[in-house]
Amino acid sequence: MTTATKSARSLHRGAPEPVWINNILFLTDFSPASDAALFHALSVARRFEAKVYVTHVVELPVAAPTAAAFYEATSVREDAERKLNALLSEGELTDVLHEIILAEGSLWPAVEQIIAEKKIELVVVGTHGRKGFRKMMLGSVAEEIYRQADCPVLTVGPESSANPEGEMRPGRILLATDLQDEEHRASDYAVAMAERHGAELIVLHVIEEQVSDFGRAEQQRLASLARMEGLIPSDIPLPSKARMVVVRGCAADEIPAAARTYGADLIVIGLHGGKRMAGHLPGTVAYRVVCQAPCPVLTVPAGMEE
Repeated sequence: MTTATKSARSLHRGAPEPVWINNILFLTDFSPASDAALFHALSVARRFEAKVYVTHVVELPVAAPTAAAFYEATSVREDAERKLNALLSEGELTDVLHEIILAEGSLWPAVEQIIAEKKIELVVVGTHGRKGFRKMMLGSVAEEIYRQADCPVLTVGPESSANPEGEMRPGRILLATDLQDEEHRASDYAVAMAERHGAELIVLHVIEEQVSDFGRAEQQRLASLARMEGLIPSDIPLPSKARMVVVRGCAADEIPAAARTYGADLIVIGLHGGKRMAGHLPGTVAYRVVCQAPCPVLTVPAGMEE
């Protein structure tokens, strides 16, 4: 038995875990990026008949409890309330079960508490896609959320397209995998969503090691393909056989490029390392994928509780 065959068998799984979403946390800062993300949150909610928790977190300034600080906090809170009411008055939420949450405090602790209390199964957030390496090193709200959340996070980047007249129905789903065993939850989500939407599934693996020897390079490619085949259960009635793609290069560039080449409507990526590492997309690389992707990116943490 070859190493590739052993690896493929070790990754083979039965039917994917059922994917159903009852509660969605939509996090907004009232920016155009959040407006774009709202479209996707509502589309998912309609598809799954889920409840949407429209949430804004007021991060109050850390200061001594002076009169000036009190009035500033009151002003910030009232401004957020006005914007939430304006969002409601636009009527986009009328056909979706929803609840408004205005939280206060540091961003992640507030979001973490809501996820736990409301039994959130999906977080949807937009990102501005800030340019420049120095700014990217500072991270973003979206990155802070998807690197720490225990549930999947749908991040809508600045290059994502949205049709406000229709519903998000992915016709092609791109599963970007580093072939780590922990990533089975991501493949389960990708397979289940492809089955639910009747979408084509494309499985992508990026080999970042540059090899000059053709024989060794081909051996790596074939071994990767064998392991990738093992990610897709053979008894799942997908509309077409999953397409396996192996490329060499920088993952941060190759994943968005593949999404454009194959016309993907959704990218699925698994998270590893106790919520501290996004697959083979460490640190700012994952954020670069989100910022360049022509479609939303669904990050799925390993070891999710059922």
